[in-house]
Amino acid sequence: MAEQAGPSIGAIQAGQAALARQHSTAADADRVLADALASAHAATVEGTGRLDTITAEIDDAVQKQAALALDSPMGAREFQRFLIAKQREIIAVVAHAREVDGVKKTVLENLRPHYATPAG
Repeated sequence: MAEQAGPSIGAIQAGQAALARQHSTAADADRVLADALASAHAATVEGTGRLDTITAEIDDAVQKQAALALDSPMGAREFQRFLIAKQREIIAVVAHAREVDGVKKTVLENLRPHYATPAG
């Protein structure tokens, strides 16, 4: 019986060590995941805020179109420049969101193996 206890204790200890490593790996992955989600959320809130600001600026300009002299060639040209500038700002917000999306997608793909359970 003593012969069986030796290998069993060793097997139990090896199993415990493997589980501790797996737990540590999952905990590290959880921290990376939490950071990725928090930063993605912050980027989304920031982008939404920027788009809301752009919307308000455009709405304000439309409300004040009489004062902008849009019926004159110069006024119409200035308003066109204003709208083009706002379009560029929107494109920048969307481009940044896509960039963040790509980075976060890579982070999540790299985390996948850390959550895999060992076969058997």
